[in-house]
Amino acid sequence: MAELALGAVSLTFQVFSGCIQGYEIITDAKHMPSDCQHLRVRLKTEQYRLLDWADVVRLDETDENILIANASKGLLLDVLDQQRRLLNQFGRLDEKYKKLSKPLLVDYVEENGNLPSPPPYSPEDDSPAMRRVDSDFQRRFPQSQELLKKSMDWARKTATVPRRLKWASFDRAKMENLVLKLVGFNDFMREMLNSAQLESLIIKQTRTEFQIMQLNSSIQNLVQIFESTALQMKGRRRSRGQPTNPLRAFMQAQGLDDNNEDTEVIKPALQSLATLAQFKALNSAIQDPKIFTDEFTSSIALHHTASETLNVELSRAHIHILYPVDPEEALESYREEAFYQPPRTRKTSVWIEWKTYEPPPFHPSGPDTKILERVKALVALLKENNRTDQFRAPHCLGYFQDVDEETGEDHCRFGLVFEKPSTAHPSTRPISLHALLTSPNIDIPSLTDRVKLMRLLSEALERLHAVNWLHKGLRSSNILFFSDCGPAEIDYDDPYISGFDYSRPAMNDDMTEKPPQNPRADIYRHPFVQGSGLRETSSPLSSYKKSYDLYALGIILLEVAYWKPIDVIMGIAKIDDAKPGVVLGVRKMLLNEKNPFLRHVRSHLGNTVEAVVRSCLLGPKAFGMDDRTDEKNEEAGAQLQKAFYEKVVKEFGQMRI
Repeated sequence: MAELALGAVSLTFQVFSGCIQGYEIITDAKHMPSDCQHLRVRLKTEQYRLLDWADVVRLDETDENILIANASKGLLLDVLDQQRRLLNQFGRLDEKYKKLSKPLLVDYVEENGNLPSPPPYSPEDDSPAMRRVDSDFQRRFPQSQELLKKSMDWARKTATVPRRLKWASFDRAKMENLVLKLVGFNDFMREMLNSAQLESLIIKQTRTEFQIMQLNSSIQNLVQIFESTALQMKGRRRSRGQPTNPLRAFMQAQGLDDNNEDTEVIKPALQSLATLAQFKALNSAIQDPKIFTDEFTSSIALHHTASETLNVELSRAHIHILYPVDPEEALESYREEAFYQPPRTRKTSVWIEWKTYEPPPFHPSGPDTKILERVKALVALLKENNRTDQFRAPHCLGYFQDVDEETGEDHCRFGLVFEKPSTAHPSTRPISLHALLTSPNIDIPSLTDRVKLMRLLSEALERLHAVNWLHKGLRSSNILFFSDCGPAEIDYDDPYISGFDYSRPAMNDDMTEKPPQNPRADIYRHPFVQGSGLRETSSPLSSYKKSYDLYALGIILLEVAYWKPIDVIMGIAKIDDAKPGVVLGVRKMLLNEKNPFLRHVRSHLGNTVEAVVRSCLLGPKAFGMDDRTDEKNEEAGAQLQKAFYEKVVKEFGQMRI
């Protein structure tokens, strides 16, 4: 029967499973030096590149569904077998599969249920950086992939390999060479895909990277991920010979065939994961002076010292507001046109977003020190985001305190200075989604444009949450567009998310700031975190969490579906005068099956859009979680991230109109 079971499994899947097991055994080996953990991380990310690739081509136990041309299946098997052999022999066998006299890896055997003592090191290795570090490493990567489970189950039943290894000694150069070769194998397999499969692979790998981000919250782990992706490894120059074996030709073309020629640098892969890890580490560390040091900024390649990164204050004298409005009359979402011009520089067209504060008691003027530090951190993050445009946020140049130059009067507000996009004319003002929804002169956009906008906003929030960054101010007045030809020619492909005045890292409870009572803003907030003072009705776990951002997104999606602002949809005549109880009851009314709000969405935009909006409004239960789940927990965060993609982002991505 065992032979029948073995025969029922395709040779391709057997070899693939051997690869996956090889990755698992090496990355799980005990007693790896702490200063080389980033190499283990890189090895693990290559394993997930292989898993994602296999998922896209539908590799399974039978090969019946595999989406690879028959002419390429032999080459695929060759590549997988080369990778399996490389992993299995690493550290213990030479290229002829003979045991090494001094292996890097040896069998790990527990003695009396206790861990054996680490092997001795030579004096030159006896440094603090080489101390032995073991951790629950595998939990830092997604364990829910079905293909991972299937391949490991099969490998455990059939392979005669050790259950676990330990490092007897460590050779950094050999480990780097191993990783480099595996990168080459995975790059080669990627080239076997057609354009549609490549698109699917990019989507798959992006979501895997988001999952990895959720499962790695400590700054140390994030720095390791960044170091692993930015690893500068050396490859061999192309051999002059013309090999006939396609795999060997590829290996030599990539400089992966072992020889003794000079070396050249190979550009590292996984840059998206690097930028995510860099930003999340910055996000987590920026308000802790004990962590946010020059050594830290260097470790994530910010190219600035800690003090330089936080040096984001602009001179009020360099900000020239074009059409000043009395601070007493300005609405919360009001934006003012201006230009920024330090001495001996050209004018930069900007706009100002205001963040007000209450002056501390017994102080003549100025904000509380803690509030000031929060604003500096927020602006520094928005300014660093300018380098990659990860979150559809506009370019932030810095902030200033609004103190009258002549009288010295403190208006108790910060001005956040944002630069106009390079694609917009300097005179072009940002137009908010709320302005478009309330304009009588603008036609309702096509269903195609509205669904596209919904998708882009959902993807932006998904990416924001991937690095545990909470917006806390999502509403249609903070979704911006730029059109040189006016509102009638809006490009819905290019929205910007602004209004980050209450943004906070999800892990920092001490940064929770209760927003002021404002019905116009509260109607977008989950009832548990409205600034109405009705905190006795809120959940015991009422600190702000990701699902509250998802609720705000649900309100915006509803507005886009109706192409009306939420207060008009709900029939609230004067939103600025609305009583707290009215605004507090909006969520309950929207989710009540007897009311027509979501039925209207289903009738006009279809079942999929209605289900997406409902999920966002409902919250954790719609994503398979309990309302009281601690969303700051790594596993819970990973579950919510995955479920949000499946129930929201993916649904929009698959819609064809």
